[in-house]
Amino acid sequence: MAIPIKNKPLLKSLLDTYGKIGVVGTGFNEIWAKDFYYKLALTKEKNKYLIPDWIPIFEEIYKMIDYAAISPEHPKILMDFDKDADFWDMRLNTGLNSVYRHLIKRIGLLRDGMRVLDLGCGSVSPVEIGRFVGPNGEYVGVDFSPGTLSIAKQKIKDLGLDWVILKEMDIRSIIPKRKYDVVIMSFVLEYIPDIQSVIRKAVQALDENGKLVIVDPFRENYPDIEAWEFFESLTKEFVKFPSKAEIINALEYNGYTFIPREFGKSVLVFELQ
Repeated sequence: MAIPIKNKPLLKSLLDTYGKIGVVGTGFNEIWAKDFYYKLALTKEKNKYLIPDWIPIFEEIYKMIDYAAISPEHPKILMDFDKDADFWDMRLNTGLNSVYRHLIKRIGLLRDGMRVLDLGCGSVSPVEIGRFVGPNGEYVGVDFSPGTLSIAKQKIKDLGLDWVILKEMDIRSIIPKRKYDVVIMSFVLEYIPDIQSVIRKAVQALDENGKLVIVDPFRENYPDIEAWEFFESLTKEFVKFPSKAEIINALEYNGYTFIPREFGKSVLVFELQ
């Protein structure tokens, strides 16, 4: 019996994901459901760490899968960085993302007078992180999306953050000419097929004793991360979430020595020696 889903590649991706996380088993020309049970236990102590404004955003992404089943070009799929820049701005403005930005400030010891390079800056970090280093420092944000940068530029203009500089560029094409105290790559490596080259360029931009801060859901720390990746794949640039091992190997391959530190499940900091 034919399955009434027009977007067959999406269906295949869904079934592949079910297989990876153990929901179904597969054989020659057959698929079967496995016994599947998952219990989410929320104690009062853990409940206080929930960030409610992230939930409706993910619910919207969940609904987009239904539209993607009709067509990958359905107008209600809002995951394009330019066409749907407003949705991305809402997503980047959630409390969860704000927590990461303030953690970056604490880890990087960001303060007035410092120089920061933010690769894949999006529409919110230029304000939230940029304001930490002004008015005597410099924040340079690089992003390939004119849509998200347009939103960021308006915010910067409204707030008068004239030490914040934004550049529209694919971070894979940058050629570092200046040195920075901190280089940030937050939720960007998941869109890069070859992270080795980008990490090398990020390190080349660091001043002596500078810090490289990387934020991403590292594969080793998230069981069944393939389920998350299935939803994120609605963004055509999405590749996969990186592993800590990939990042460390990229640094070692390029001949760098460093002191790595890990904060939680999604933050790595490297201080080069």
